[in-house]
Amino acid sequence: MFAEGLDPRPNRRRILGAGVVLAASIGHSSRGFAMETSNSGHAMSDGLGIYYEVRGGPLAGRTPLVLLPGGLVPIELALAPDLLPRFARHHPVIAIEPQGHGHTADRPGPTRMEQMVEDVRAVLDHLQVPRAHLLGHSLGGMIATGLAIRHPDRVASLAPISAPYTFDGMQPELVTLQRDPTHVPSPELIPLLPTEADFASWRAVFERVNPDPKSFDTVVQKLNVMLAQWPGWSVDQVRSIQAPTLVALGDTDFMRVDFAADMARLIPHARLAVLPDTDHMSICLRRGDWLEPMVEANMARA
Repeated sequence: MFAEGLDPRPNRRRILGAGVVLAASIGHSSRGFAMETSNSGHAMSDGLGIYYEVRGGPLAGRTPLVLLPGGLVPIELALAPDLLPRFARHHPVIAIEPQGHGHTADRPGPTRMEQMVEDVRAVLDHLQVPRAHLLGHSLGGMIATGLAIRHPDRVASLAPISAPYTFDGMQPELVTLQRDPTHVPSPELIPLLPTEADFASWRAVFERVNPDPKSFDTVVQKLNVMLAQWPGWSVDQVRSIQAPTLVALGDTDFMRVDFAADMARLIPHARLAVLPDTDHMSICLRRGDWLEPMVEANMARA
């Protein structure tokens, strides 16, 4: 799995930064969905242009679905293969690339979860969207949860996928690996992690579309630091979420099933879905047909 001559420990640590920073897997062509020309642009937020794409028709008079990808993964790899065209058949969809992802540049200084939340709000403001349904995978789900906490009036429904409200909700070895660069992944963990090929694909797209194509390694490092130090959303904050919520994950996900069940119990109007034979890297690329009816049902409760 490792390139010849590379030290697997720091290399795997960096790849975990991409995966536990919670990334989706390599993208492929859309699965039988008609490809629609998107309306794309940048919304300014605290001096940074946040990239977005709109599909599924005009936004006026409709409540769109916002899609937020996992850490490091651009729209074209995380969302375009399945979820974006799937939901755009019936809803206007806004896909957003957070700070340091895809077409969105990085900011000077530390990466902050709270600022990434405000960046999503800025996109909604820019597009004149008063309320939206939110679906985020991994890091994107953490950001979506934050928006439901910090700006509840902007969130019609919430679907955090494979996304605990604190990093301690991950599998214990993942927490150790994130915080201890010397830890060597166990044989049981390695098959669940992003591969060298995954990581190379994320880098390739970043270097092709990002305004600062040489900043990929810096973005990875800053995301690792943020996740290692981020205290998470508090129990009281999570308990305050009023939007209808679907907490979903795979049965062999990075997130612990018992933690997901506790998270669903904390949120007043939450449902829990554990998808069988599903891991963190495949849930949004290979389980769209399972997720779609559950997400639609959750949106209908708004």
